[in-house]
Amino acid sequence: MIDSHCHLDLACFANDIDAVLHRAQANGIQQCIIPGIDPTHWPIAEQLAQRFCGVHFTLGHHPFFYPKALQHEQIDGLMTKLRSQLMRVLGNKGCIGIGEIGIDRTLDTPIDIQIAMFDAQLKLAQEAHLPVIIHHRKSHDLIIGRIRHTGFTQGGVIHAFSGNAQIAQEYVDSGFCLGVGGTITYPRGHKTLTSIMHVGLAHCVLETDAPDMPMSGRQGQRNEPAYLTDVVQVLSQAFKQDSHSIATMTSHNVQRTFALLSKSATGFTVI
Repeated sequence: MIDSHCHLDLACFANDIDAVLHRAQANGIQQCIIPGIDPTHWPIAEQLAQRFCGVHFTLGHHPFFYPKALQHEQIDGLMTKLRSQLMRVLGNKGCIGIGEIGIDRTLDTPIDIQIAMFDAQLKLAQEAHLPVIIHHRKSHDLIIGRIRHTGFTQGGVIHAFSGNAQIAQEYVDSGFCLGVGGTITYPRGHKTLTSIMHVGLAHCVLETDAPDMPMSGRQGQRNEPAYLTDVVQVLSQAFKQDSHSIATMTSHNVQRTFALLSKSATGFTVI
């Protein structure tokens, strides 16, 4: 299996990252992707990818971590820094996309600023021929609209997808996979699970969002990649397929989306 979204660069993993990855591998997780959230965390993700086989990362500005009181005139400077960092690491091991980017209506950051940042990062990803990882919250309409408006064609993953079948299909039609995680392990996740079943496993990838989004029955615990098996169990029951088939198909989707097919390194052996 591949955990397509886990924030192993956060401080809560600093003291036991080796044990975390050991538990992940013991539970069948062979690769993972660390999404970028802001410039202070990019070097940590890069260092982890350099240290462990099977660890990949993306670079991006998450809307939750934008500089305070961000103004339009500052955006070009942020994009210059992101582009410079991207060009530096793109040829090296590990960097496979742009993200985590997005639009979030629950944040205080004005929507026009969020849209401008989102568009700018989509443009950079388009120029670099890279997929993106997208964060959403009460913003499917805006995100789908901006993908169309910018002409973005590189695809990627809609992280922690939640929404109806029509929205799911619109993302799939735009070349995206849906990130499937702990939400579906709760009774309240039935609507999301129904949407996922509508588009099918051919358009889904597995994710934990560790350390956040704990699985049902693990509330209050730090989430980690090893718990991805909880998501697989729910999907296995819903699709009436064995766990191995679920793991194989979703892993192939990650490999296809992020061009990992030619990268044979799996497992979390220290390099």
